[in-house]
Amino acid sequence: MGLDGKPRPINIEHGKAVMNWSRTKDWVKNELINILQKIDEGEGWVEEKTGLHEREFIETKRHWFTQKVHHNTHGRVNVLNLVEGKEAVIESPVDTFEPFIVHYAETFIIPEAVKEYTIRPYGLSEGKKCATIKAFVRTNP
Repeated sequence: MGLDGKPRPINIEHGKAVMNWSRTKDWVKNELINILQKIDEGEGWVEEKTGLHEREFIETKRHWFTQKVHHNTHGRVNVLNLVEGKEAVIESPVDTFEPFIVHYAETFIIPEAVKEYTIRPYGLSEGKKCATIKAFVRTNP
């Protein structure tokens, strides 16, 4: 709707001029649909690449865990969200910061200067599977 409350006109000819006709249904399926890929695992954890396209500015990874998992910032700010589980605790293995608890759907930021941290199920989630989604800027976008 336009500011006047009426439907805005659609210019089909302008739309045709900017369409990328090579992007077929198969291209979209192969290149753009979020394909999960297991990239690493260990005792009590699995790391998945979430399938953002290689042209995206950020990378996202999902981590499933049932016990303490070590993370490294790899020289970048890490932005995480607890996407499965009720509670998790974030700790510094070298006492760089005080432990803090996050709850389902809460977002938290780990500065690059922290270098390493751990995440584990906590409280109501102890002994259960939890997951975070981690986002960071790619080094070679």
